[in-house]
Amino acid sequence: MSAQLYSRRALLAGAGALTLAGCGAATERALSDVTLSVWRYKTTAGNFMAAAGQADTPYQVRYVDLPGGPLVLNAYAAGALDYAYMSEIPPAFALQSGTPLRLIATHQGDVNNSGVLVVKGSSARQFPDLRGRTIAYTPNTNNHYYLLKLLEAHDLRLSDVQAVGLPANDANAAFTRGHVEAIVTGGISALLTESLLGGRWIVRSVAGLYSGNFCISAHPAALADPLKRAAIRDYLRREQATWQWIERNPERWAALSATLSSQPAALFQRLAREASRPTLIVPPAKTAIASLQHVADDLARFALVRDRFDLSALWELGLI
Repeated sequence: MSAQLYSRRALLAGAGALTLAGCGAATERALSDVTLSVWRYKTTAGNFMAAAGQADTPYQVRYVDLPGGPLVLNAYAAGALDYAYMSEIPPAFALQSGTPLRLIATHQGDVNNSGVLVVKGSSARQFPDLRGRTIAYTPNTNNHYYLLKLLEAHDLRLSDVQAVGLPANDANAAFTRGHVEAIVTGGISALLTESLLGGRWIVRSVAGLYSGNFCISAHPAALADPLKRAAIRDYLRREQATWQWIERNPERWAALSATLSSQPAALFQRLAREASRPTLIVPPAKTAIASLQHVADDLARFALVRDRFDLSALWELGLI
């Protein structure tokens, strides 16, 4: 699928003019009147669109800065978000809670540098060595899922370890202070823990346990509005082009990421260099749709959601 963007003229022509009746008078809405509310975090594409030449949108973008996870679902439920990136974990929780969202594209992520780190001086050399020991994780996130899948893969149960569910910052603090022996983590947080805090990997990749796929989502009400739908389609393609730019310019991306996070650029360079595959946004393939359903089935099997949910109704195809 080409990453060619819609021009302002094409977007306006495609969306047309939407006439609204209000107070007896007709008001024309143009794409320039649209404000798209987009979730943004330090690693999401919104931070790099200007560098990639993709920031000049013919509509307004309001970035909503949240740590992620449940807060993103809360923002969707409150109608405060039109567009967000998420892992394969939240969609099942969204369906369970009735949170309004649709899935419109697949974000191909990384499975390397995600897994389990132990503190300096730990005698654990492989995952089964953690039987009976303390492991920090963040509930209802990828890290929670990794922990349950790792336990299952080694014929262990949650009761066989002392699992401590904490918010991400608290989990990192508990690990740093030696209150827990191990932490389930990934991405730049994992490299920071390893490089700056002396953590040691005992599981360094979740290949075979997790697809590495993430999802691009949108609010159904935004998709139902012709002009907002046009803006979402355009923003999605701009994000696609931005990730393609990042793949071509890893050093520039690392420098920008370092500035945003006040962390060493070398760690971001390493993250890019050691990635299991290019980070790209692609149309949802059958394998990605099946992978998401597999994760949802696992969440039901692990009793993290109350029932098995069919996630096929969440997909809205054809926007990319």
